[in-house]
Amino acid sequence: MGQRQEEIMERMKGAVARNPFAGYIGMELLEAGEGYARGRIPFCAQHRNIYGGMHGGCAYTLADTLAGVAAASFGGSVTTLQASVNYMEPVADTAYLYATATVQRHGAKITVVHAELTDDNGRLFIDGSFTFYTLDMRVE
Repeated sequence: MGQRQEEIMERMKGAVARNPFAGYIGMELLEAGEGYARGRIPFCAQHRNIYGGMHGGCAYTLADTLAGVAAASFGGSVTTLQASVNYMEPVADTAYLYATATVQRHGAKITVVHAELTDDNGRLFIDGSFTFYTLDMRVE
C-alpha cells in the first residue's frame, strides 16, 4: 500500500469511526483508496426484518456510507444527492454483508459512485448508484 493510499485509509477510517449510526450497526471499513472503498457489516439478529432476511434500510446504510467514503476519498466532505438501489435477492445465509464502492465519475462538485453488496462468497444481493455533492466545508 502506497503512502497516499495509507493516508486515505486512515482519514476514511476516522470518518467511519465518527459516524454513530455506522458504529451502531457494526460497520467496518476494510479498504479505502482514491475512488474506492470496501467494508462490511455483520448479519446479526438486530439487522433482520420480519421475514428473517436483513432489513433493506440496514443494507442501504452500508451502501450509502461506503459510497460516500469512496466519493470523499478525493479530499472533500460529501453529502448524498440521489441514490437508486436494486434489491435483487434477500440478504440471508451469510455471516457478513460486504459493500464495494467505486467512483464512476469525480468532478469539482458532483461525484457518481457504483456500489455492490455481496455475501461471504461474492454472491450479489444489491447494487446501486449514488450521486454526491462535495461540500465547501471539510469534516476531519
